Amino acid sequence: MKKILIVDDQADVQKLLAIVLSRKDRQLFYAASGEEAIAIARVEIPDLILLDVMMPGGMDGYQAARILKAEEATRDCPIIAMTAKAQEEDRQEAFAAGADAYVSKPFDMGDLQVKVETLLA
Repeated sequence: MKKILIVDDQADVQKLLAIVLSRKDRQLFYAASGEEAIAIARVEIPDLILLDVMMPGGMDGYQAARILKAEEATRDCPIIAMTAKAQEEDRQEAFAAGADAYVSKPFDMGDLQVKVETLLA
C-alpha cells in the first residue's frame, strides 16, 4: 500500500486532493503545517508528499522540504510542491528546497495525477 502525505492548511484543498488521489492501494495522511508534516513523515515514511509551500505559522513548505530532504529516513521521499505562486523564481525555489515536481494552484488535475503516478512508480 502506497502512503501519501497531503500537506495544506486549507481543509477544502485537502478534501479535493483526497477525492482525486483516493484508491484502495493508497493510504492518505493529512497535515496542516510544516511542523505537523515533518512529525507525520518521520513516523509514517510516506511514498509521496504533496506539500503546500505557503502556510501560516512558523514553517513554510520550503523549510519543511529542506528538513525532510536532510533527514535520512525521509530524504528519498518524493515531494510535489504545491503553490498559488506560478513565477519561474517560485519553481526554482521549490526545486532548490528539494521538491521533485511542482504544481500551481488551481490544479490541472490531469497534470497532477500524471506527476503523482510518475513519482509513485
